[in-house]
Amino acid sequence: MKIVKYVLLLLLLSAIAITVFIATQDGKYDITKESVIKVPKTVLYNYIGEYRNWENVGIISDSTATYTYSDISYGKGATMGWKNTNSEGSINTTNLIDSDSIIQKATIDGLDSQIKWSFKDTVGGTKIKVRMVGELSFKEKAYAVLQGHSGEKMEAVLTQGLKNLKTFLVDELANYNVEVKNQVTKTGVFYIGQPVRSKTSDIQKRTGEIFPKLMAFIKENKIVPNGAPFLLYKNFSAQKDSASYIVCVPIKDEMYTAPGSEFEGKKLEAFQALKTTLKGDYSHLPIAWAAARKHIADNGLQENTTAQYVELYSKGMAQTKRPSEWVTDIYIPIGAPAPAAETDAVLMPGDIKVPARTPAVTAPATNKPARPEGKPAGTTKLPAYNSTAPATGTRPATSKSTTTSGTATKPVTTTAQKPANP
Repeated sequence: MKIVKYVLLLLLLSAIAITVFIATQDGKYDITKESVIKVPKTVLYNYIGEYRNWENVGIISDSTATYTYSDISYGKGATMGWKNTNSEGSINTTNLIDSDSIIQKATIDGLDSQIKWSFKDTVGGTKIKVRMVGELSFKEKAYAVLQGHSGEKMEAVLTQGLKNLKTFLVDELANYNVEVKNQVTKTGVFYIGQPVRSKTSDIQKRTGEIFPKLMAFIKENKIVPNGAPFLLYKNFSAQKDSASYIVCVPIKDEMYTAPGSEFEGKKLEAFQALKTTLKGDYSHLPIAWAAARKHIADNGLQENTTAQYVELYSKGMAQTKRPSEWVTDIYIPIGAPAPAAETDAVLMPGDIKVPARTPAVTAPATNKPARPEGKPAGTTKLPAYNSTAPATGTRPATSKSTTTSGTATKPVTTTAQKPANP
């Protein structure tokens, strides 16, 4: 009997010793992983910043997980959660530095971590680095003692996430097509929107914040949406880093709003326009604008530089998570410009240099607007996000179709004078 007691006492003392040993182990981990991905820095930064992309790529978990998102899934304060048979967790964006870094707080299987993503231009693409810092729980310390590698699970998650991101983005962004269609009648539509003046570099961030608010307002007030969201550009100045535009959601019936309201109800009147369609990621929008400008010059069309320019997101993340399948329609107004009072010149969407692989664009005789460089990737929670039937119209005798496709090349934006607004 005494032997049994001694054995039990020895086991108890051993258990206590092991527990103390594990508890006193350094449970802190600091893991850094990096990779070079052949996409522009801004594109990669925006893609990581939008949590709905993580589900598609498998950055933190695989496709078997169930994901949840906050109303705003891009930018400071955005939150994502996930759960599957192997893991669960949540992640929150605490700070961002435009096109430079993203800082997050994550809880993965009960472990709290700080995550920092940094982005740097390099030869052939962007160098992305992710650093995860945290402290292991007692359970994870015990696992680390047995396995001999602290933070092994976290390291494996980051390694696989970067690998998935690289494979997916390179394949998806290389697949796109631009088609300049015909001169059409862009149908008019009632809309509710929020006027915005922001830095050109903040367009994606602002639209990512506003679209969900618009949809919440529409739902709360039982307003019937009527197609795809769009941006209505009023002016755009790359030199002043300033853009003026309206973030719009089309609605079925006319709506009146009081002066000073956050949102305004108005109508986009029908107008004659050259329609150009991009199938692919928004990073190729400058190429689509360049192809449209070349078509205008080659066919001697007159551009109505005093009208507004529409960028309509016909098919987006709500229909497919593959950027190569997104569809964006650009409408450039065609016709004689309206008389305008003298005012400071501004730039409008459309003026860019064509990348080396695209034929040079010859500027038309009339002044032309400038297109902002890039389009927000992955705005979220939109009705049939970024979806409405394309406008139709008659084909002019001089019109012709131009198609451009290939690997993404980062465009260079130029400036041009635009007649003053009415």
